[in-house]
Amino acid sequence: MKISRGAGWAAAISLACVIGGMALGLAFVALPAAAQSDAKPKFKAIWEPVNYKEDLNLIYVHFISKDEGWVTGAAGTILHTSDGGANWTAQLGGDPHAQGDEIRYIFSLDSKHAWAQTWNILFRTTDGDSWQQVPGDIRGYVEFVSQLKGFRTYAGKIFASQDGGFKWREVYTCRAKMETQGLTHESDCGLILLTFPTPTVGYGMGDARITAKTEDGGASWKVIVGPEEPGDQRVTDAFFLDATTGYQVRQTELYRTTDGAQSWQGVIAKLSSGHPTAQFADHMVGWSILGNTWAYTMDGGKRWTTRTLQFPAGVNAFSLPTPDRGYVVGDHGMIYRYRVVPLDYKAKGMLDAPLMPSNSGPTLGELKQMQSQAMAVPNAPAETVQQTTNPPPASQNSNPAPANQNSDAANAAKSLLDKFKIKPPF
Repeated sequence: MKISRGAGWAAAISLACVIGGMALGLAFVALPAAAQSDAKPKFKAIWEPVNYKEDLNLIYVHFISKDEGWVTGAAGTILHTSDGGANWTAQLGGDPHAQGDEIRYIFSLDSKHAWAQTWNILFRTTDGDSWQQVPGDIRGYVEFVSQLKGFRTYAGKIFASQDGGFKWREVYTCRAKMETQGLTHESDCGLILLTFPTPTVGYGMGDARITAKTEDGGASWKVIVGPEEPGDQRVTDAFFLDATTGYQVRQTELYRTTDGAQSWQGVIAKLSSGHPTAQFADHMVGWSILGNTWAYTMDGGKRWTTRTLQFPAGVNAFSLPTPDRGYVVGDHGMIYRYRVVPLDYKAKGMLDAPLMPSNSGPTLGELKQMQSQAMAVPNAPAETVQQTTNPPPASQNSNPAPANQNSDAANAAKSLLDKFKIKPPF
């Protein structure tokens, strides 16, 4: 039987998920009682300070691996580390007395391609170090599925870019018809967030009962209208583990879907007040942290545990790159790192924490890197880059990709596949 290259890539990525799930599943198999009683713990989990030594309010954090990531904050600040927070470099700002808008959000595909935003200004980097401001008034947080192709939503509209964020065009206006208290209403609907678990499948949410969904890489969108339920059904955050399984936060309540947002079920979890967010490192371990409240799951979201944190400042945001490594940020330059260490390890200011399982397969972040990098490979498999529009000609591209970008992307994708011994048919 002949297998297409596209099917091979899709199978490789699916196999990565299966390998990770099987390894994690095996990790939870119970040991015999005698082995359990004889086993002595060799490791423990802790939070330890890796603070930025300036009185800056830190607003957002995003890590792409255990050790590399960015933190954004007041006074136009973007901080970067490649050693787990042992050292921080101010790539932008960093001085609490300098002028500059708050940088509220950062998103990255890999260690080189990232985008950061104030409420209406977009910055981008293509080398992971130097940043440039994108001209124009750009509102609505961005999410990119490749180095050139991205989306954002604002005022109920979805916009798409094919050149890394320089030019945007409206591709969808949300409008829905629904029945409320027995009466039919048809009106525009508001979307405040977008999330793409794969390059082809994306979701937009915001207004009560409304989900906008694409299954062809943003070429077309449809509205899913949920049932009328008691309480506030507006969505303030969403996170998907794959194309069909995800979570949404409605104020302080957590809901789960396993059928691509066709239906949602409430999850018993005590989240923080305010606007909490949820993230998963893989299909088993997920967190939600805000203020001094930490809710977490280690069994794929079936059971959630909530703890009160004792940091010196409240948590503004967190990042969970792997099941056993996480970061939180807050005011006054506060940054704490979660990690697993030997039982006799000691550090100033460290706090005890529950021990999370380590990952044996690729994390969700690594899988997304595989997908985005595969899209940049010349003659990429059609199934991997389904419905992806070609980037504009060099004469229309404000920041054309370097000549070696495709080979770099191919090598990066191959290294990730090799890491987990996955061999697609090239």
